Amino acid sequence: MPGSAESIGLSLVVLSLVFACAALIRRWSRPLRKLFIPTAVIGGFLVLGLGPEGLGRIIGGSGLFPDEVFDVWRQLPGLLVIAMSASLLLGERLPPLKTIWSISGPHVIMNGTMAMGQLALGGILVWLLLEPVFGLDSKAAALIEMSFAGGHGTLAGMTPILQQYGIGDLLNVGLGLATIGIVSGIVVGTALVNYGVRSPSIPVVRDNPTSADEDFDIDHHRPAPDDPPLEEWKGMAQVTAAAVFLGVTIALAMVLLQLFRTLFHLAGSDFFDKFPLFPFTFPAAVIVQLCARRYNFEWAVNRRAVEGLGGIAIDGVIVCAVGTLSVGAIGAHIGPLIVLAIASIGWSIFMTLVVGRLIFPKHWFEHSIAEFGESQGMLACGFVMVDMVDPARQTDVVRGYSYRQIITRPIVGGGFMTALSVPLIDLWGLPAFTIACTTVTAALTAWGIRRAGQWSGAPSTT
Repeated sequence: MPGSAESIGLSLVVLSLVFACAALIRRWSRPLRKLFIPTAVIGGFLVLGLGPEGLGRIIGGSGLFPDEVFDVWRQLPGLLVIAMSASLLLGERLPPLKTIWSISGPHVIMNGTMAMGQLALGGILVWLLLEPVFGLDSKAAALIEMSFAGGHGTLAGMTPILQQYGIGDLLNVGLGLATIGIVSGIVVGTALVNYGVRSPSIPVVRDNPTSADEDFDIDHHRPAPDDPPLEEWKGMAQVTAAAVFLGVTIALAMVLLQLFRTLFHLAGSDFFDKFPLFPFTFPAAVIVQLCARRYNFEWAVNRRAVEGLGGIAIDGVIVCAVGTLSVGAIGAHIGPLIVLAIASIGWSIFMTLVVGRLIFPKHWFEHSIAEFGESQGMLACGFVMVDMVDPARQTDVVRGYSYRQIITRPIVGGGFMTALSVPLIDLWGLPAFTIACTTVTAALTAWGIRRAGQWSGAPSTT
């Protein structure tokens, strides 16, 4: 990262002030609270407006912020995404795989269908419309899944891949889509919850529409019921211990990535030379968690502490990624951005209201809306949807949605499939990639519907 230790420290201090200002703006603005706009997004737009793309165009330079601070902020998302990814599974209790599947099976199928459908939809749009009409590169077909299901952090981590394959200029388009995704995930998701509450054809455990006084925010969702409290002391504060094991997880991920690079070098391939680190944090986190259970130090990997550290990383990624957007780059691709955004939102709504009804045997709307939140924003957005639709936790959505992460996180929504999408388009060509993704989407949908039919008539664990 460029800059001296002083400039890095200053950038973090200023970032804290930006977030504090954003929190105050959200607290004082009822319209923003009513729309449940996340604090981190408000902070990102504060930086954007007061930085080189806003105030800087009037007064020059980086606007209100020193140049060295902005230089650090441009680099932070690519680093914070590694900590964010490492935190997603670290500290999660790992029951037997059979138990995980029995609870989260429909969520796994629904999430896979949504993500693969986003890749298929992006492929169809780029293949038939955006490439011939707007001249968009064929590899932009990966942007919907990468931006909406993956988010700002995934895009930051994918920057070397995008640059390697000649589409680095589309990074800002992806970041614009990711920003639209977070906002639409909350706003459209809230509208869907209220629609479900009012609709006589949709059974929902919540019996009243949402209100601004509930103050849902992706920056602070309620912990899972089985998360151990932050109270046990064994010689090391649990937040410190969580930070230590986040570091251990990242170190192990680096070893795994280097192992893959070495093996591929022996086979005469440099495929993994610029492959991002963050997908390897998922298997690394599982290995660390298994070791914690085997050698009796699970207390040191407290889930709430890990989530707190991961939340800091997520907020930092969003504020910096949104704040350092290039408005000019987005403007140059505004047509494709609008088409991709509308298509993605429409796909997620269709999946939630139509396919979700067929895949989830019980409490289908509550389960589907959680997946809608993540398909548009991020993991935390899905939890906000759960808190909205089931505030009293009367259903088993939290467990199903949480356990699903153990299976799907390493694959889609910022996992290996997301990281491999651009190289696969380059290797196979867009038509073959699109047909493959469409076939997988159809197969997953058929499997989910058939599985739900087998469960009908019997008590469902989901």
